[in-house]
Amino acid sequence: MDTRKIGGNLVGLLTYREAARRLGVCEATVRTLLRHGVLEQTPPPADGDRRVRAHASINPDSLDRARTWLEQRETEREKQRQRREQHGNPPDVDHVWLDTATVAAMAGLTVQWAQWMAREGKMPATFHGGQYWVRREHAEVIVAARAFAARADARG
Repeated sequence: MDTRKIGGNLVGLLTYREAARRLGVCEATVRTLLRHGVLEQTPPPADGDRRVRAHASINPDSLDRARTWLEQRETEREKQRQRREQHGNPPDVDHVWLDTATVAAMAGLTVQWAQWMAREGKMPATFHGGQYWVRREHAEVIVAARAFAARADARG
């Protein structure tokens, strides 16, 4: 660990490899953390040829913030995995559920119109796994109501 004076304080600096080891990640993740501004880095010392060799430049005080950021990222990824697993599966097994495409075909609507009706609350639906689901009983009522309205219009 290298030490350098930053802002009047003597700070022990870490290399990418040492920071990666302390965080339990690879060096590429350390570079990602630097790119996102989670880890603090000091400018590299330049020699006469302006070439820079491997040097310690990461402030160890920023490691706690990096751990928190990594935990939040992992939590968000886990939520995404769960949403992907739920996609395409109905909300429960107690009822027969139909997706909006099926309801649209039954009722003679477009899929977009059925989704809009569900989103706006004009059709009883449940949002689960990234899509709207309608109970079969409700879909049958919708189809019957549309058929009754069409028959009433035809009679004049």
